[in-house]
Amino acid sequence: MSRLKGKVAIITGALGGQGQVAVRRFVEEGARVLASDLATRANGEVAALAKAQPEVVAYVGGDVRDSKVVEKIVKTAVKRFGRLDVLFNNHGIMVGKPFLETTVEELDDLLAINLRAPFLLSQAAARVMAKQGNGSIIQNSSVGGIVGFPTMAAYGASKGGLAQLARSMATDLAGFNIRVNAICPGVVDTAMPRRYVKDIEDKEGAFKQMAAMHLMNRLAEPIEIVNVALFLASDEASYMTGAVIPVDGGLTAI
Repeated sequence: MSRLKGKVAIITGALGGQGQVAVRRFVEEGARVLASDLATRANGEVAALAKAQPEVVAYVGGDVRDSKVVEKIVKTAVKRFGRLDVLFNNHGIMVGKPFLETTVEELDDLLAINLRAPFLLSQAAARVMAKQGNGSIIQNSSVGGIVGFPTMAAYGASKGGLAQLARSMATDLAGFNIRVNAICPGVVDTAMPRRYVKDIEDKEGAFKQMAAMHLMNRLAEPIEIVNVALFLASDEASYMTGAVIPVDGGLTAI
């Protein structure tokens, strides 16, 4: 298993359900990984990997809304591993609230975390990749950035912006042999949708409703999204750039 042999990757949102899986699978495929998340210290699989294989996994904690943290993430990856081949902007937050009730503070947080931070991380990473003459940047958008859902106006705007950022970046960076693509997952079985339903009395019914939105009548497993990110990070996807890819169990086909 060496699809990413010799590659160095940054994975943000690395301590979440999908992020932990991504770090593990990227390492299994031969990558060296700079993992990052909000927490000061790593936990779970990421902490175990960093302890067991410090030459393969490093961790930088911090708030990606801070441009200094963004700079530190990219600089640490290059200093620690010597290059940078892949950026997987996996982090994000979700606010589910009717449009008329969404506050400006909630909107600002969504845009800062889901759009501004990936923009700045991509910019910093692309400057390194441009000097190398190659690279792959993967944005973790959402089906909410493609189609409209009730109570998701602000979230959808941030994720729609991220999908369009991938397309636009692809046109600017093609001359540097940097590929940029966006993944648009359906509902993934992680802590994020569980937080979304925390105030709903019938949580089981809410999850059944979410599952029923997909043709496959279930939520995605994190690995099913990570598998697509692995492909986009690898040389197998060498002719793919500017793509916005639904990985949604058929939700957008309905």
